[in-house]
Amino acid sequence: MNISLKLGTDNFLKNQLTSADTLLKPLFDSNGDHLLIKELTSTGDYKGIKGELDLSKEFYLLVYIKLNNEQMSLFEDKVYNKYPELVEKDNDPAIFRNHEDFHEFLLINSFKREDDLDRWKKLIYRVLKDGIQKSSAEPLGFFTKSYQLEEL
Repeated sequence: MNISLKLGTDNFLKNQLTSADTLLKPLFDSNGDHLLIKELTSTGDYKGIKGELDLSKEFYLLVYIKLNNEQMSLFEDKVYNKYPELVEKDNDPAIFRNHEDFHEFLLINSFKREDDLDRWKKLIYRVLKDGIQKSSAEPLGFFTKSYQLEEL
């Protein structure tokens, strides 16, 4: 699966929404940008490399990661050889790689309950900070953002 992401106001993104798209609102910031996930059959900004995006659940956590070469090899080992370390309960993340910058990744996971989102956020933080960051002299670039499905 290929995806493209767009950030913007609710009204701006609703005008671009198609039936194949998913519109998310920020979970903890009522003034924050909404996120539009566009599923594409052709090339998008990000190419799916592992897992499936489950858009039927209400809560979402997006994790953006920018890695150097050393960190990337550790992360790819987790993705391809130790994937269960990235899974909390039965919530498998969808992992995407940027088409233009192979050092950028997106992890998107969806949850039925907000507390499951919080648990996975802590798990990913530990994997990234304690697992990948510890073994590299360079700081690890990543951020997380929580979203909720927008009622249309």
